[in-house]
Amino acid sequence: MTTIIDTLRNAHTTSSYLSLSSESFDALYDTSYQFITSGAAARSLQPDNLYNVFELQFFLSIIAGKDSEASTILTTLTDRFGQDSNRVGVLKCIYLEATAGAGQALEFASARPDTELGTLKRKIVILKSTNQSSLYITELLKLVDNFPSDAESWAELASAYLDAGMYAQSIFALHEVLLLVPLAYNINALVGETLLLYVSSLQSSTNTTHSLAVEEKLIEAVKFFLRSVELCEDYVRGWTGVLVATKRITEIKKPFGDTSKYKRLYDVAKKTLTKIVDAKDASDQDLNAAKAVLKNY
Repeated sequence: MTTIIDTLRNAHTTSSYLSLSSESFDALYDTSYQFITSGAAARSLQPDNLYNVFELQFFLSIIAGKDSEASTILTTLTDRFGQDSNRVGVLKCIYLEATAGAGQALEFASARPDTELGTLKRKIVILKSTNQSSLYITELLKLVDNFPSDAESWAELASAYLDAGMYAQSIFALHEVLLLVPLAYNINALVGETLLLYVSSLQSSTNTTHSLAVEEKLIEAVKFFLRSVELCEDYVRGWTGVLVATKRITEIKKPFGDTSKYKRLYDVAKKTLTKIVDAKDASDQDLNAAKAVLKNY
């Protein structure tokens, strides 16, 4: 019994069932199904753990295309935990999406309170998958308004703004992420990359290669890239950012300020990236990116 419980608990916690072979998936499905229908689950588990086992079987049933069984489990959970339960609401939304389509799932999710984190996140996932970008951003704004300490939601909002070409808003959202996780070196680098995109957008919209705003944002980008490699000294993405941003600064013909130090930073970044490439001290993807940047900058 303990072995079965541990197996099911691990599958639920890690979502390992999403990557199982068909044979292993069927074995897990049968184990979970027998554990529930025999009454062993109800006899041996406390409410929270019991919910987790039923939730696992619900997901397995959805994946297996057993909609009737998923509906039965959903009814059981609703009767036991109440239709106002946030977790039950999420499962109901998933069930409707799988059986009735995104439209009915969105209708159901929209009727739930905006303070219900799980259902609101599911609604956002559906909007993203159906390419409703405007509503997607609107719901993300509700999410961060109701749950301002959720770094993942701020990061998702930043990504949505970036996809929409709203660079200033994306940078603002990334700053909120850094307030919550200030040591996230990858987010620091992402701010730098977004600033570089913002610069390109400014140059395109104003039909000019340089302005005070462009120079300031390039300098700001360097600061964030440097912060990323300060936190992770061999971070290829950070060093490539330093190289690109400093190169662009040194190419300014009539800078508004003193840009002499950026040539030294460029040399340091190039030397560091070359060393990483020569030592093959990174993943193949990072090494290829570093080689491409070194070739062009």
